Amino acid sequence: MPSNQKTPLRCLLAALLLGVLIPPTRAETQSLETLLAYLKSPTATTRREAAKKLGERRVRDPLAVDALAVAARRDEAGEVRAEAMKSLGLIKDISALPDMLDGLKDGQKEVRGITVRSLVALYTEHDIDFITNQRKGWNRLNPFIDTDDHEIIEPYINVEPSIVSALGDTARSDLDREVRISAIRALGVLRGRAAIPSLADALNADQNVRIDAIRTFIKIGDPESGRFLVPFFRDSDEKIRNQAMFATGYLKYRGAVQPLLSVYGRGPETRGAMQNVKNVFSPITPRDRAALAALAMIGDDRAEQVFLENLTDKNAERRQYAVEGLARIGDQKYADQISRLLLTEKNNDAKLAEQWALYKLGQREQIRFIVPKLYSGQDEQAYGYLMEINSVTDLYPYARSSNLEVRRKVIEILGKIGDKSTIAELQPVATSSSAETADMATVAIKRIEWRIAGRPRASDEVLRKQTRPRRAANP
Repeated sequence: MPSNQKTPLRCLLAALLLGVLIPPTRAETQSLETLLAYLKSPTATTRREAAKKLGERRVRDPLAVDALAVAARRDEAGEVRAEAMKSLGLIKDISALPDMLDGLKDGQKEVRGITVRSLVALYTEHDIDFITNQRKGWNRLNPFIDTDDHEIIEPYINVEPSIVSALGDTARSDLDREVRISAIRALGVLRGRAAIPSLADALNADQNVRIDAIRTFIKIGDPESGRFLVPFFRDSDEKIRNQAMFATGYLKYRGAVQPLLSVYGRGPETRGAMQNVKNVFSPITPRDRAALAALAMIGDDRAEQVFLENLTDKNAERRQYAVEGLARIGDQKYADQISRLLLTEKNNDAKLAEQWALYKLGQREQIRFIVPKLYSGQDEQAYGYLMEINSVTDLYPYARSSNLEVRRKVIEILGKIGDKSTIAELQPVATSSSAETADMATVAIKRIEWRIAGRPRASDEVLRKQTRPRRAANP
């Protein structure tokens, strides 16, 4: 066939192929009635696509919600039930909650897993892929735990108690481990304090969910939950026992101080010849690192002697944890000794810890060395220290820093720990800065106002329309 005849034929074939691969109408062009009709199709694929498109519309139409709820509960195809459940999470209509909770008892684990995710999606869709993913990476919130998730809802958000209760039951008793892990992670995102007893049961029942349970205890943030972790300080799994110790430190559970002291300094861990060799030459064993870090975070004077013993140790990690612990004890008698150490300190992390310790012990001017580290390789360390600021007013000048990254992080920190006076400080920043800085300040103000009020309110200052134009920032 001549080439000039092949080209139109190829175009025709391509057009026909595209017609097969691309749906004839997009979701937004299909009427609600059409999608509801497709949801009753005898073909499972058609029903699944209809359920998906109803979710993509995100319209809280009672007809759509009811139809999806029926499909999520009764459709014979698991793929349709799962897609309907996912769409209910996107639509966020609490009237469908009873049907969504029923999904936690579905016969297929895929549907139960999607149900967990959809219950979380009622409150947030940000960064929650980790709920059903494998763990990976490293996280600032807990460097001993190999997860890269960090999503937690704001403290002023009230989660329906039946959701926390149902997820707690799933975390404790679902037949599939992956679903149990998903439920455990979901409770962390939702700050499911009421489910702590169920998490404790899960922690004891299955070694393979312990890492996620510990992570969730940290997210919930109830100090008393640390009592469930103390028994694991001597767990046969090194990773679990070290993470349990770190978690009690992060929770600042003072009941863990004596148990931590009892496991600290016990010498090399003996789990095989290679492990012995490794620890003989290690300047700090994983167990001592976890125990000392936990004691430093708690900052209890019962550990004072341990901190003093490590204050001049050759190992920089030990020195860092020692000064952090003394800083949190808060006795100014340590200030002179730490000041002398600062003069000769060579390790950057230990030096930053010493500067922060001096700040905590009353030398407010030391903050000028800490804040700039927000724009450095020590940004996470500095961020954590500034979250424990003695007074939020010490950060106010840096909300106008000429360094955008420093300014952004300071405003973010103020949004998390600021009080009513912080709102007045940030309002000029929100109305007289560049768009990016103004947006950051507005979010920070919102977080403070809503945290104080306990919930978002339409009358909050941050939600009122500005009546005057925003001025350009100074160059």
